[in-house]
Amino acid sequence: MRRLVESWIRAEKEHHGNSLAAAIRALNEELQTRATHSRVAEWRRGVYVPSPDTLSYMLNRTLHWALRAAGITISPEQLQALDAALWVTYEKDGEPW
Repeated sequence: MRRLVESWIRAEKEHHGNSLAAAIRALNEELQTRATHSRVAEWRRGVYVPSPDTLSYMLNRTLHWALRAAGITISPEQLQALDAALWVTYEKDGEPW
């Protein structure tokens, strides 16, 4: 799990343009949690493991960046198919979530 946390931090910066603080804010807003910088540091060190919802969020935010980092180019349709295979999505306020 520590590797996913590290990759999520890199993906947030390199792919989404977010600082760590912005990434934590977005995670907290999306999941209605209260993660802090110190908690993320504990996840990075392996002291604690993020919740399943947090891990799923991190993977979702990291997947496209990780594919690109591996030299794998996929179409938007392929990315959408991966999302559908990995996450249960539904509509929230009329928008896919």
